[in-house]
Amino acid sequence: MRKKYLLAPLAAAALATTAFTGVAGADTVGTMAARDGKCDNLEFCLYYNSELGGSVSDFDQRVSDFANYVFKGPGAGQGQSVKNNAASACNKTGRYTARVYYNSNYKGVYDDIPPYTCYNLTRTYNENASFQWLVVA
Repeated sequence: MRKKYLLAPLAAAALATTAFTGVAGADTVGTMAARDGKCDNLEFCLYYNSELGGSVSDFDQRVSDFANYVFKGPGAGQGQSVKNNAASACNKTGRYTARVYYNSNYKGVYDDIPPYTCYNLTRTYNENASFQWLVVA
């Protein structure tokens, strides 16, 4: 069973202060602190372990192949490749669903992480190769 973590306080704060524009498959959601090893507002984050444990890798733009990305935050998995090593994910955006794909270039089975939620990956657990943003209708 997939465990869902709601980020209601984060959602309220972000909705009060942020306006998004974009189209399906948006390239970026425009944060300034991406790739710093911290899961900040307006980022999508992958974790090395389940339940948001271990090292984190944070993104503000889609990635067609995780091969050149590593987990940056402290903890288990720090320095390891993100590709095929993520167990859980957190989406701290308000308008976009983050879709994690089994294959590079946005192909294969996928897990969807809705806005302001965190999940253990199921279909792409330790088999993640790319991700992109989808606009929530």
